[in-house]
Amino acid sequence: MTFLILACAVPTPKIFYPFFVLLFYVLSFLPVYIAKRSTPGNETNQKTEFALFLAAGMVLSAFALPIVLAHSLVITWTACVLTLISNVINYSTMLGYAMREDNFDAPYGGMF
Repeated sequence: MTFLILACAVPTPKIFYPFFVLLFYVLSFLPVYIAKRSTPGNETNQKTEFALFLAAGMVLSAFALPIVLAHSLVITWTACVLTLISNVINYSTMLGYAMREDNFDAPYGGMF
């Protein structure tokens, strides 16, 4: 989150467009969470696969949004790089949390 705050404050003050990736941080785990809670056991089915597809789309969108904003000169490229660093840190933390469970023999790791 520090890099995301720096992306809004350092290059050009009071440009808060990089904060829109927070929506993707919140929305990216919801499909997997809902599918995990509604699927019995550790089996994979179409619902789980579709939830993983939606989550991958959210993660890809979180990386694409700052690049599109920088290319259209809404934010600077420095803010774009800081936002991308923030994305890598936050999503690697989410992945580490998802893989920490004891069921590593389950498909797609512990949480998935």
